[in-house]
Amino acid sequence: MAKKKPVPPGARRTANAPPGVPPGAPARKKKKTKPRRSWPYALVLLGAWAVIFGAIYVSHLISQLPDVSGLLAKGPSRAITVLDRSGHVITERNLDAGAMIDVARLPAYVPNAFIAIEDRRFREHLGVDPIGMARAALDDMMAGHVVQGGSTLTQQLAKNLFLESKRTFDRKAQEALLALYLESRYSKDQILTLYLNHVYFGSGAYGIESASEHFFNKPAARLTLAEAARLAGSVKAPTRYNPLGDGDACATRAATVLRAMEDSGFITDAQRADAEGTRPRVVREESGAGYFADWAISQAHGFIGDAGEPIVIETTFDRDLQNKAEEAVRLGLAQQGAKLHASEAALVAMTPDGGIRAMVGGPSYSQSQFNRALAERQPGSAFKPFVYLAAFEHGHQADDLMNDAPVDIHGWKPSDFEGKYEGEITLTRAFAKSSNAVAAQLTQEVGPRAVAKVAYRLGIESPLEEVASLALGTSNVTPLELTAAYAPFANGGNGVIPYGIVRIRAKSGKVLWTRNAPAAAAVMSPENDTALTKLMVETVTTGTGKAARLDERPSAGKTGTTQDFHDAWFVGFTGDLVTGVWIGNDDYASMVHATGGGLPAHIFKSFMEEAEQGLPVKPLAGLANTPVADTTAPADSQPDLIDRIFNSLSASPTAKTQ
Repeated sequence: MAKKKPVPPGARRTANAPPGVPPGAPARKKKKTKPRRSWPYALVLLGAWAVIFGAIYVSHLISQLPDVSGLLAKGPSRAITVLDRSGHVITERNLDAGAMIDVARLPAYVPNAFIAIEDRRFREHLGVDPIGMARAALDDMMAGHVVQGGSTLTQQLAKNLFLESKRTFDRKAQEALLALYLESRYSKDQILTLYLNHVYFGSGAYGIESASEHFFNKPAARLTLAEAARLAGSVKAPTRYNPLGDGDACATRAATVLRAMEDSGFITDAQRADAEGTRPRVVREESGAGYFADWAISQAHGFIGDAGEPIVIETTFDRDLQNKAEEAVRLGLAQQGAKLHASEAALVAMTPDGGIRAMVGGPSYSQSQFNRALAERQPGSAFKPFVYLAAFEHGHQADDLMNDAPVDIHGWKPSDFEGKYEGEITLTRAFAKSSNAVAAQLTQEVGPRAVAKVAYRLGIESPLEEVASLALGTSNVTPLELTAAYAPFANGGNGVIPYGIVRIRAKSGKVLWTRNAPAAAAVMSPENDTALTKLMVETVTTGTGKAARLDERPSAGKTGTTQDFHDAWFVGFTGDLVTGVWIGNDDYASMVHATGGGLPAHIFKSFMEEAEQGLPVKPLAGLANTPVADTTAPADSQPDLIDRIFNSLSASPTAKTQ
């Protein structure tokens, strides 16, 4: 028998040694392996945390969602009637009149027009449409800009009813949640009913019934296919596409709606062609009174909020003066607008205490509801009365001598309109000829802050840059506020707040708000009012505003022209009215040598002579006790007029202001 090999000391005997390894060989140590990373586990954990945080976020959003019950109940009427100062109706606005028009009462093509153009998959989705969102995103990417939105009709309804219009992630998330919730509570027809009764169509019309009455003078149940297409098309851009806006743009958009309806199977090709060839009769505003009515309605909302019942707004508006103002603007632009490359104009007329009698926000309210009487533009030299008032309050007098010569204020070198300097002249002459050099020196002397304080005190509300160029009216103001800031010169020195509403009452008779006239508060001394009035009388007598001088009664005012002829103004007054006129272009394009002493002054004179016809002649308040011998001086002789026109045409195109 073979002997067993002895096992070396320290070695263990292994029963199942691997092949080729002697039974007595020491056992090999196993290598330690690193544990494998568990990516699925990490992803699951990450997903769990995402779900937790998502649930918390969604819970937060849900807690902020409004109550959506009772939406189909008949709402309060918000019908508004605006009256002029004689009690005659200016306009009636049926803003969301409260009558909930059921979609079942409308011709099928009316709701289908909105579905086709706004949300083609409305009947299929649950409030949020991922397919529609993907399609919209693809179209936007192909176009390189936003051409289509991904919001469903339900999402639009949620936004219109409850949410702010600002684009934030929270708002979009709430919109989606609300849409899902609305879909769970209401049927598709009920959602359509809510949508059609709350969507905005432009020109102050909310809801399909209000829009139908406002634009076509008929109930929504009698809308034609062509009319329905125009209303559905206006939702994308109500100001531009509404039937009272840009007529061509509205028709083009309506054709897009009709093609979408045909593609969706809602109408036939023959129906589409017939509707495209039909131009509905649109009810136009009788005049530009719409500019004033829009402004007055916005003011009323600020005074009383949502009254929840039909209201009547009694105003200071004078229909006769409005018609005369519109005619003056229309004729002025027709005669000189093309030559001057001036396409727009605005006019505001008010009593010396601030009561607005007429407001022209553009050549045609039916073509554009944008109110240029409320738009900010540079006033140019029409701002100089505030400069001179500040100078008088710091000790200057009208007969003080100043040097009308080139100036350099820390590198700023303002030039005069015609590039002509007269040397040593009085402040009266400097104001009348609209010397930029003298105005700049006065502002530098008293300080831009002092000038700004005077302007604020007299009624300017827009922010003013307290810099040297403020002397030449380089900070924007609106025609309404600039005209109101001239009113203290016309009323003896008292500040005014422009107003158009004297009383608001419910149709039931209950008075909701009444204007309490504020106590007179002087914003300048009588002496300074007299001094400034004399300067402005001199402007229309011998200065840049001679074209505005009225033939049979005292008048005063100031011209304004901005750099490169972007804006031209004339603001002036008589004992009865304060009137401001602006001309220019919405896109800020330069006009061709258009100055405040030209077309604006002519519009002022044309309107004021018509407005004052038959009224007794009143002295200017600042000159009530001062004889004024030359306010009705004879008009320019023909040679003088030719010389002035020639000088104007030969003026430097780089002139700053007039």
